[in-house]
Amino acid sequence: VNVGFCVLGIIVMATTNSLMWTFFSRGLGFSMSSAIASVTVTFSNVLSSAFLGFVLYGECQEVLWWGGVFLILCGLTLIHRELPPPRKALPHKQQ
Repeated sequence: VNVGFCVLGIIVMATTNSLMWTFFSRGLGFSMSSAIASVTVTFSNVLSSAFLGFVLYGECQEVLWWGGVFLILCGLTLIHRELPPPRKALPHKQQ
């Protein structure tokens, strides 16, 4: 019975990872930049892990865990944000 559950777990993990990469690739195709797809995939992975951990194992995540998730998402957003174009220097007046 244990071996059967291990094999089933590996099959489910491979299937869900394949689906995640498929949706990520399609999201990159539809998105103007990789930022939106990257942040969305990261956020959905974290939320699905928390949800499945609660449903399957009865885990409740602590506030510190959610704080870490929030900081990771803030970091991803900062890394992938678009910066305004740099200003051109004003030409110096010749005297």
